[in-house]
Amino acid sequence: MENPENQLKHELILYGRGLIAEEYFRYLSRKEQAGEVMCFAVTTMNGQGDTYCGRPCLEIEPALAKFPQAEVHLALQEKYHGEVVSLLEKLGRRPERVIGLHRMTELLGEQGIREISTACSELTVRRNPHDYSMLEIAASEHPEEKFTFYPMTQVPLSPEDMAKVRSYVQGNFFEGWGGIKDLAKSASRLEENVLYIAMATSAKDALVSREGLPGYVHTVLGGAAAYEGQRSGELAYDDEGRNISLYNNLYSELTVAYWLWQKAPQTKYLGLCHYRRHFVLPAEVQGAIAKGEIDVLLTRPRLTFPSVREYFANLPVTTMDELDYETMLRLIESEDSELAKFSRDFLEGQIHFPNNMVIAKRDIYLDYCKFMFKVLQGMQEHYKGKGTPRPDRYLGYVGELLTTVYFAYHRGRWRTGFIDYRLLKEV
Repeated sequence: MENPENQLKHELILYGRGLIAEEYFRYLSRKEQAGEVMCFAVTTMNGQGDTYCGRPCLEIEPALAKFPQAEVHLALQEKYHGEVVSLLEKLGRRPERVIGLHRMTELLGEQGIREISTACSELTVRRNPHDYSMLEIAASEHPEEKFTFYPMTQVPLSPEDMAKVRSYVQGNFFEGWGGIKDLAKSASRLEENVLYIAMATSAKDALVSREGLPGYVHTVLGGAAAYEGQRSGELAYDDEGRNISLYNNLYSELTVAYWLWQKAPQTKYLGLCHYRRHFVLPAEVQGAIAKGEIDVLLTRPRLTFPSVREYFANLPVTTMDELDYETMLRLIESEDSELAKFSRDFLEGQIHFPNNMVIAKRDIYLDYCKFMFKVLQGMQEHYKGKGTPRPDRYLGYVGELLTTVYFAYHRGRWRTGFIDYRLLKEV
């Protein structure tokens, strides 16, 4: 396909409606090419509005009839590409460009690297080697103190945000955590009775990425209460015992975290990962776990603009909103006013710990779950009592904020380290 860096010379139908389409439109706008976008197109409207990003939005057949000379660019998730290309071929067309999440993050990542490297030449910026969608930023003099950055919706950065990048990366954020950078590189065998990581998966993806997993990673089917297929002894199911499996559409991977909290295997450490995201545990980290030299492991701190609150509550990257954000804070305050004040202040900053992925000593993990699920279930009951419908996965996103404030609030209390995770491109 033609490189989007090249100048558009034709009218354009942008086939897609959602985050990828919006980001591609913004990308073209920054290159002063969005004026060529005649409309967005979808397969069927299904009650969607007739405009999007200030352009008309039409079903694909009327769009092709209205703009017969226009190029068609796909901008939607990779899993839909085959279906949409087949539909276009039936209509006698083929897309001139195909943009999926992977390609969109590549384009924005390249732009982010250029912008940050130019504005902050004293920093090292590169693609995260474990997650194609992320950038990795560190001060040249402290390359082990890495931050991650997700360019979708955040590139380009304003001069004010660029100054905050420099301030965080060159600042003292990592001081006081007692992290793994101070550990000796002495590996020890990580026995199965030391660490239990529950890998949340779905019925569709239950067999994905299980091959070659270490013995301490256990596959757990999320949303098992709605699963009607044959059950396997090779999997655990999140509807065993006391559970919230029926609400997997709201909690996402956190129904597996709840299962882990209730099951509480008798290992020294507990943790949660996803079928697409696996912890990267270097030998020295495994050694620290085996010897009990670390208390908590979090994903690397992610730089988030314009603020964590704004990103989660107001940008089209999550399904939560300001109502959820304020409800969360009120419930925290009902338990601990000091923690609520800390949470409000911290989340106005630019750091969060993503994906609800945590490894911690057993008692810490159980206390973290007790705090998190009291708030999440309180929110669920609050909305249920008011008859207020909420969208899919909103509690999973709120969980990311609760994970962030819980461990940030207890900074200095435990020896906390930050590690990468490996993202699988396709499943």
